[in-house]
Amino acid sequence: MRGAILRGLGATALVAACAPAATESQGRETPAQMRRIVAQAICLAEAYPGTAIAADSAGVVAVYQGTLGTVTARDLAAVRAMAKEARPSAPTPVGDRNFAIARCVLFAERADVARALGEV
Repeated sequence: MRGAILRGLGATALVAACAPAATESQGRETPAQMRRIVAQAICLAEAYPGTAIAADSAGVVAVYQGTLGTVTARDLAAVRAMAKEARPSAPTPVGDRNFAIARCVLFAERADVARALGEV
């Protein structure tokens, strides 16, 4: 268990260290669009844990959180809890697929998620 935690922390640190500067990855997005991107990334990390998608999502969250400047670790934890409850990787009745990407796009549009990330 401890090894898995250390690997996770190491991967997070690596992603954060390699994440591009905010000005390299965006600059045209509105704050509302950035909050939706953060929510989608958190949801995708929940849908695909331990994958390259989850690692990329961590980098996206770090860049946009820094750009927004108003999103706290507590806000992100609240959105992570909501994403976990949303169960984006759960199978659907349609061909046993999970449709996680579609679920995460819709997740990011939820009013409670937007409020948790500071949208009024």
